[in-house]
Amino acid sequence: MRAIDFPEANKQYGKPLSMTDEECYSVSVLEQKDQQGRITMTTVWMPNKEDIKAINAGRPVILTFTHNVLPPHVLYTIDEEGNING
Repeated sequence: MRAIDFPEANKQYGKPLSMTDEECYSVSVLEQKDQQGRITMTTVWMPNKEDIKAINAGRPVILTFTHNVLPPHVLYTIDEEGNING
């Protein structure tokens, strides 16, 4: 699964200088404030055929952060009309 560019993105985050291109790549981000005034950062990920096969088989989607904090986050999909599933 790879992060993809998307039309709403308004920032690009590059990889850390300490990482190689094989370890990390830049990612497009939509940074905005939510209804409570908190800054949110959204990235969009596209599953490949292997990811879809694993998800359909009931295997989990795994999200890893490389820092020593776990920021608040949410993981979801959208339907054909753009509504959040789940």
